[in-house]
Amino acid sequence: MSVTEEKKKLLQQYKNDDGHFSLVRQFRLADLITIMNGVCGTLSILSSARYLILASNVKTPPAEAISTLYFAHLLPILGFGFDALDGKVARWMGGGSMLGQEMDSLADLVSFGVAPATLAFTLGLRTPLDTLALLLFVSCGLARLARFNATVALIPSDASGKSKYFEGLPIPSSLFLTSMMALWVKNDWYVGAARGTSDVPFGRKLLWGEKGGWGEVHLAAIIFAVWGAMMVSKTLRVSSTWTEA
Repeated sequence: MSVTEEKKKLLQQYKNDDGHFSLVRQFRLADLITIMNGVCGTLSILSSARYLILASNVKTPPAEAISTLYFAHLLPILGFGFDALDGKVARWMGGGSMLGQEMDSLADLVSFGVAPATLAFTLGLRTPLDTLALLLFVSCGLARLARFNATVALIPSDASGKSKYFEGLPIPSSLFLTSMMALWVKNDWYVGAARGTSDVPFGRKLLWGEKGGWGEVHLAAIIFAVWGAMMVSKTLRVSSTWTEA
């Protein structure tokens, strides 16, 4: 049976059930765990927005705002816990579903792509070139997940069906960036901090034009751009033993 025919067979179950809440009724335990990953990522984004509201129009961020900011950094890490757990549960229950595979990628994009980019913007990567770097980071994460879904059947796997390696950095690797930004918060290395430089580490570089214009970029934003490039790399291969997705 070809890969296409196998996918059609797996998807037929969703077509044959037209009852009320048929999608919800077909959820497996692993699918519900995957949704919690997406919930964590979404809540992180909303917490970043709440921090900006709480910290606006004040000289120094209040304690509630700082707690909200730390919470926003913690949530992607919790999301990774759910991301690792859903794969284990799926294999424990005899394998995942096509729906679960697609949801896993969408949840990963939110928790490990959009949420870290939102945190970076919240902390001060806000120039036009910074924004471009963050957009590149998220777009590369999106492309990397799409490539994985399209080619996973071609990658050598072990006896349990788990891929032996990943092409490019897995998108959950962005937790290193999230941890790095949490360190910035701890040391007051972000815009609006009560102490310190009130800007992100490594400073800004003026590439062209006037200060504060379109040609200014934070050097920290380059880290996100390079990370995105490593995610879509074809030659970089990472062992799958450290993560489940």
